[in-house]
Amino acid sequence: MVNRWRTLFLLLLFSIFMVGHAMAISVQAVADRDRIAAGESLQLELRVGGHPDMEPDLSSLQKSWDILNRSQSSQMQITNGHFSRSVVYRLTLMPKTEGTVTIPAICFGANCTIPLPIDVAIRSTSSHGSTAPLLLETEVTPKTVVTQGQLVLKVRLLRRVELLDGQLNEPQPSGVAVVVKKLGNDRSYEIRRNGLLYKVIERDYAIFPQGSGTLQIPALQFDGTVADGNSRFDPFGRQGRRVRQRSQPLQVEVLPPPADLGSRPWIPATAVTLQDDWQQQVPQLVVGEPATRTLRLSARGVPAAQLPELQPALPSGFKSYPDQPRREDRLTNSGVTGLVEQKIALVPTQPGHYQLPAIDLDWWDVVSEQWQHLHLAALSVDVAPSPTVVAGSAPIGTGSVSEVAANAALPPLQKLPPASFSTVPPVGKAISPYASFWPWVSLALALGWLLTLVLLLRYRRHLQPVTEAESKDGLPTLTEKAARQAVLRAARTHDPQATRQALVQWCQILYPEAPPGVYEQFCKTVAPAGLKQELENLDLSLYGDSGQTWNGEALAEQIAAWLVGKVKQKSATLPDLYL
Repeated sequence: MVNRWRTLFLLLLFSIFMVGHAMAISVQAVADRDRIAAGESLQLELRVGGHPDMEPDLSSLQKSWDILNRSQSSQMQITNGHFSRSVVYRLTLMPKTEGTVTIPAICFGANCTIPLPIDVAIRSTSSHGSTAPLLLETEVTPKTVVTQGQLVLKVRLLRRVELLDGQLNEPQPSGVAVVVKKLGNDRSYEIRRNGLLYKVIERDYAIFPQGSGTLQIPALQFDGTVADGNSRFDPFGRQGRRVRQRSQPLQVEVLPPPADLGSRPWIPATAVTLQDDWQQQVPQLVVGEPATRTLRLSARGVPAAQLPELQPALPSGFKSYPDQPRREDRLTNSGVTGLVEQKIALVPTQPGHYQLPAIDLDWWDVVSEQWQHLHLAALSVDVAPSPTVVAGSAPIGTGSVSEVAANAALPPLQKLPPASFSTVPPVGKAISPYASFWPWVSLALALGWLLTLVLLLRYRRHLQPVTEAESKDGLPTLTEKAARQAVLRAARTHDPQATRQALVQWCQILYPEAPPGVYEQFCKTVAPAGLKQELENLDLSLYGDSGQTWNGEALAEQIAAWLVGKVKQKSATLPDLYL
């Protein structure tokens, strides 16, 4: 019983001791400086002795100060039986305003610090007359710009102190929708200002306002750390001193495009060039053979995405298959130069002499504020007929069909005679009997050999289909059936070049008396809608820029479907080529 009361008594004494120490709390705010320059930070220590009831209330402090960094350390000691505890809160503060800025009382429950007035020097409105160790400058040119014209914003950080780290925020223009592009890498150099040597880091931006109005460029802000050994809390400068600099806000007036814009493309630039590789030398053009024409448009002060596509007019007798234009932005410290390169595959469809129209382009000169005109002269070109097209059937090559035939439209002629879908090659003449001393015996032997030869030929025709015939000059020629099978075989192997060559060969055999360009006329007048669409897709895969692998299965199906009704007819004849 005695031990129990003794234990309760000791616990009561210890509680009284702890409560007494808890009530004996001391708080103190200590700043490393009482005078700082605008954009500089200071270190504030909140020293607490004892056991605080709660964390410090910093809401009043954040009204006038930015808390850049925060740390905490604690210490406990027992000296001559006396227990003590202390906590230190370290804050890095940056003033939000200039002049006399007070660090308000900071409370730990019922215990508060004493307010500290800090003198923040007012910075000069012009950095050119300032001798501060750290400066942030911005400059924009021109002061007035048209819609979608180019503004160049230069940002310069000048320093005479050693920077440990730093961060510069990006420009966030307001008032008008903009496109912002950073120009190249940062540049470093030195400059002398007010007799003092500064190290400079320069960064450039291109800004393109997308509408008219007043464009606001708010002040940019740089936050960094400079080496400083003058602080009482960091005498060796190992942690450094936080600094902040702000630039002056800028304002630019954005004007609308001129009233006489009309249907012209809007290209506000300082210089524009237009090039055509055919202006130097026109290539040799042949019916059915594609030739690539390359146009290049370059505009200084305009991004490539803003430049128009180049679609020159063409006379009848040409098909065009333009590639997707290649766009590129070339960035320099003076701005953006947009480049558009357009490649167009031109396929002549008729031989003759042609005039490719001139190319004209208007653009707005932002320097002279006037319209400028670009002109590329018209081109005279000659188109030669395809050398592979012949009047009759085409000879067999070494395992492949002939080259791409002409895409020329046929002149109005009489209707072509119908051609059979299955041709039988002629049989050679009988061999004359060989004279001998025994003419009758020789005649009998000759007749026997002739009969054997006829039976052998009939047997061979029964075993395999006929694929070749002899022309009048004795050279082997392709039959309609073999040509048709070559088309289907090439289509089902998804080879667009071989398919088109086989189609040209097949059309020449179907209409042997047709002049050059029979394939083109077949596509226009004979082929049904489904087959015509597949033939157009074939040309697009050859001369266009679809970006996909051509699949010839649909074309093979359309050809087979077109032939089904013709083959089942009692007398299979071709439809008229000229309607």
